[in-house]
Amino acid sequence: MATASVHDLYQSTRLTDALLDAASNTGTVKYSTNNGATWQLLHDFSDIVAWIATDPNNANRLYASVVNSSNGNGGVWMSNNIQLGSGSTWTLLPAPPRTEGHPFNLVVLNDGKLLASYSGHRDPNFTASSGVFLYDPNTNTWADRSHTGMYYWTKDVVADPHDATQNTWYACVFSGWGGAPNGLGGLYKTTNRGVNWTRIWQSDRVGSCAINPNDANEMYVSTEAEGLWYSNDLTAATPTFSQLADYPFRQPERIFFNPYDNAEIWVTSFGNGLRVGNTNAPCTFSPALNGNTAVCSNQTDTYSVPPIAGSTYVWSVTGGTITSGQGTDQISVQWSNGTAGTVSVVQTTP
Repeated sequence: MATASVHDLYQSTRLTDALLDAASNTGTVKYSTNNGATWQLLHDFSDIVAWIATDPNNANRLYASVVNSSNGNGGVWMSNNIQLGSGSTWTLLPAPPRTEGHPFNLVVLNDGKLLASYSGHRDPNFTASSGVFLYDPNTNTWADRSHTGMYYWTKDVVADPHDATQNTWYACVFSGWGGAPNGLGGLYKTTNRGVNWTRIWQSDRVGSCAINPNDANEMYVSTEAEGLWYSNDLTAATPTFSQLADYPFRQPERIFFNPYDNAEIWVTSFGNGLRVGNTNAPCTFSPALNGNTAVCSNQTDTYSVPPIAGSTYVWSVTGGTITSGQGTDQISVQWSNGTAGTVSVVQTTP
């Protein structure tokens, strides 16, 4: 577990040296051997620890992102003997090109290489020190795999779980302010480990994304101020994204699929706690109605909604009587002698 004394890391108010390099900052890596009942110190870095990642090929190796731009402590650290607990030794890796001590996400690929994102740094303006990088432990070198749009404020980087080669990545980017960082936000995709990128969705500030492990076409995306978004055609050349109205908060942070129940989604947020959804749950909504809105007493009219295969429909009418069609996408209504009435429907899709 990574710990830090500074919250809101890499949000707009947490990008400067005054806050992220303060001598009072603390950060550690801790571990538990009893499912989290108690925790023990693995290593104290005396600086913010933003992320840790295990190596699937080496149980004794651990990487840690440590944040500091000025004291030489910031960057990615590696231990090859974490089995020693607090006696483990750690080595600071060389800094990737352009970076200034603001590492963020770490993903160890199956071939042992380390995929990392570095996030924004302001001093006092944004510096071109952010992006996506690939570390080769065999040569102890980094390759800059960033699109130029990622140079200022990159957030999460995610490897596609449906690509066995792990060549397909998604990078989430915030737009900055004050010139060069403007208008760069969105979701970027590569299919060749960052040699080439395409911005597949333009949005001002995209923080994270998660792909359904059971469906290569389904992705959920978090934004800073526009809520949670969804795509069901991710593998298309130009996927479409729509806002999920059922998620009630403007700033989700990170999305996880429950590893023991892949139909269950966990969404963390910046101020609204943790919410849980389910991809198997039906979607209930009130669609737009088609029908006459100016009627006469004792008149019969037809009202309908666009049909969706497998949907159920529950109609409600005031000021009249449903004469046919309840449970379908179209009803007939016999209006009474009153001066007003309403028609509504709740449509549930599987």
